[in-house]
Amino acid sequence: MLVFLDESFRTNKRTNVPFGVLAGIAIPEDIFHQFQRDIFNVRKPYHGKVLGSDDEMHGIKLLNSATLRCVREKGFSYHWNLALEVLQFSWRQRIKVFAVVCFRPDLRSFVCDDEAKLDMTFRYLFERIDTYMKREFPGRTAKLVFDNRDHQTHEKNARAITNFFVRSSIGLGYDGILRVPFFAVSQGHNYGLQVADLVTTIIGLYFQGERSYRPLWDIVKRMFCHWRVGGRHISSLKVIRQKDVGR
Repeated sequence: MLVFLDESFRTNKRTNVPFGVLAGIAIPEDIFHQFQRDIFNVRKPYHGKVLGSDDEMHGIKLLNSATLRCVREKGFSYHWNLALEVLQFSWRQRIKVFAVVCFRPDLRSFVCDDEAKLDMTFRYLFERIDTYMKREFPGRTAKLVFDNRDHQTHEKNARAITNFFVRSSIGLGYDGILRVPFFAVSQGHNYGLQVADLVTTIIGLYFQGERSYRPLWDIVKRMFCHWRVGGRHISSLKVIRQKDVGR
């Protein structure tokens, strides 16, 4: 299983509180090459209208105020329709979404400053990915593929993540995840990361308070996993509020 992960940083319009989104999509490895070809075919009719054949899909470019204005004034937008078709295809392929939305000031940057201690945001995310793997794909492992940030951030996070998986008792129990993370760039035709970027953007817009994007959020919401564990409900979406400081 390949799990492509991306980040988005926004501010809630009603409360003016900044937050971060760490989210990703899970694609079975045995369908990944076909998924790449299929996503190319989904976006192909939009080449020359929204982007070039070798251009990267950016959620922030597809879904902005100009797109909403076009939908309001003309009832149609190529940018909106491309995002919609990519999401609909991903949902039909049963692609799953995992996400942590963090409003806590000390955690919302998704940077592990202490390599000996994995941030709570990553732990919540890994717990959900591991649960999914053990329930749906027992005996197989998920490979974490993070979108490119800066080298210093990658080094800090890679050290903390690897130490967590190798040295901590909790991390050792997450054996449904490969213990070494990967880092990649989404330029060109890495559609796993590009779809992850789109999904992360939509989650960020929803928690920012942008209800105009609700039709797209409704598709993403159906891609979350839900379980009953020990009598409690667990979703592959975890929201960490400001009030959770100190917990």
